[in-house]
Amino acid sequence: MGSWAVLKCKLAHHASDDPIVFPGQPGGSHLHSFFGARDANAFSTYESMRAGGTTCPLSADTAGYWVPTLRAPTGEPAHVKVLNVYYRAPTGVSVRPFPPDLRIVAGGDTFNPPDPTASQRSLSWSCVDRGPFFTSPPTCTQGAVRAHIHFPSCLAADLPTDSPDHRSHMVYGSRALYGTTWCPSGYVPVPRVTYHVVYGITDGAGYRLSSDMDSVEGGRTLHADFWNTWDQAVLEFLVERCLNAGENCKSMTDDELVALGWTG
Repeated sequence: MGSWAVLKCKLAHHASDDPIVFPGQPGGSHLHSFFGARDANAFSTYESMRAGGTTCPLSADTAGYWVPTLRAPTGEPAHVKVLNVYYRAPTGVSVRPFPPDLRIVAGGDTFNPPDPTASQRSLSWSCVDRGPFFTSPPTCTQGAVRAHIHFPSCLAADLPTDSPDHRSHMVYGSRALYGTTWCPSGYVPVPRVTYHVVYGITDGAGYRLSSDMDSVEGGRTLHADFWNTWDQAVLEFLVERCLNAGENCKSMTDDELVALGWTG
């Protein structure tokens, strides 16, 4: 299982912006649900994201997290209860902190999950975190509808912060493929970011993502964006104190950060 730290972030806002894919183009994207950085928009910069505050309970985490908006059959956005953001490290693998300003896009087709070693779990819908997992928002008899997106956890060794497609600077780690190194040659292990978006609904019938085309099954185009605009010193501390120390740091808050020994 490895070690992890988790942040429970509230919804910031909905906007038809994408600061990574369509920078400087307000309204240029399908509708997104934004978490973390409060003021993320088409004109955001690293500095503005850092300065704008956060919806996460750890004030140092001003990173941007966003997903296409889930819409009810009537068109309005589904209520979002919380975004659980997990930062993970595999057992026995020392990970490097993300470089400042790192940008990643992951997912896009629940029928073709991006991480072959995690199968359906890497891009899916469910009612509870342990599954079963579905390609569309399910009808739940327990729990609530939730979306899962796993980001790749190997970054090119020269530590680029982006690539033209916002994907090719990263690959998925695999012990089955690469052994204890986790990453292929030319890449270094970084934390694996996983989003669990928990919605305030139990019946996903008829719900669709803002990115879904009319001809595809609702929820199939699930994907997510991540922009590292953390307070870098705090991120580096948590990587060493939690992930590389083999400790699970649950529900990170400002008080919990101090309890872990942060004195910065």
